[in-house]
Amino acid sequence: MTAQDHLARGHGAQGRGAHSADDDPATVVIPRYTEDAGAGPRPAAAPGAASPSRAEPSPEAQAAAPGAPHLALLRRGPVVGTAAAIVAVLALAHYGAAVYGIGRPGFEIPAPIRLGTELNISTWFSSAMHLTNAALLALIAANSVRRERWRWILLSLSCAVVAMDETAANHEQVGWIIHTTFGTSGFLTYAWIIPAVVLVAVVAALCLPMVLRRPGAWLVVAGAAVFLLGAVGLESAGGALFEQTGDVQSFAYNVLAGTEETFEMAGLVIAMAGLLRMAGGSGLRIAGAGFVDRSR
Repeated sequence: MTAQDHLARGHGAQGRGAHSADDDPATVVIPRYTEDAGAGPRPAAAPGAASPSRAEPSPEAQAAAPGAPHLALLRRGPVVGTAAAIVAVLALAHYGAAVYGIGRPGFEIPAPIRLGTELNISTWFSSAMHLTNAALLALIAANSVRRERWRWILLSLSCAVVAMDETAANHEQVGWIIHTTFGTSGFLTYAWIIPAVVLVAVVAALCLPMVLRRPGAWLVVAGAAVFLLGAVGLESAGGALFEQTGDVQSFAYNVLAGTEETFEMAGLVIAMAGLLRMAGGSGLRIAGAGFVDRSR
């Protein structure tokens, strides 16, 4: 919850027939393979045909034969580089305005470039990045073994919900209710972080072992850690600073809020780089390297 919303709420309280993918000629089917004990890979049976039951192995990325069918995505390097450049521009604009405002009483960082508030460029960008990561996770889910698919879908839906929350700011409403009900203070002034930490821990316990078996996993984990450092760690520090000073225009608060948002956006970009690598190892073609998922 931002300090501005805390102030606003405080004053208010005081005052008041479908087609399948196979029908699409643009769709290219990724080949699936099964393996029998002691035998090499062979094409999977046609849909609907009976096949002997067998234990599903863990996903393992295998290099595809030259010319093998694939689904092509954007190349990872330019996509990640462009997203990182946007983060750098947004951060520099915020910090530059904060430095410019030193010694100028009444100066405020322009709302469109001010990090740490809602309804600005950084909010739009963060929401777009969450939706991008949700889409990549959905592609991975579609290409994963049946026993793991629901966990990938859970991760995808989680990113989609956070994308919605970036613009709707529902977490701030939840935080205000918890704050006023239980009188949280200090690092828990922005009390929405309490249920958020619980939900993150549950999702991590369910999905982390599965994620770590995929290529690019450590980039995804590193991105998530950087994001949470900003969204939870620095947000809680911002809440404590706001409780002490009540000044959301101070240079110190602007630096802390800007650092928090920069960490969040950087974490999303790092996670996207890992998910692009992970999608490539799940049967999609990334940056000219083909992969075939032989896990089914």
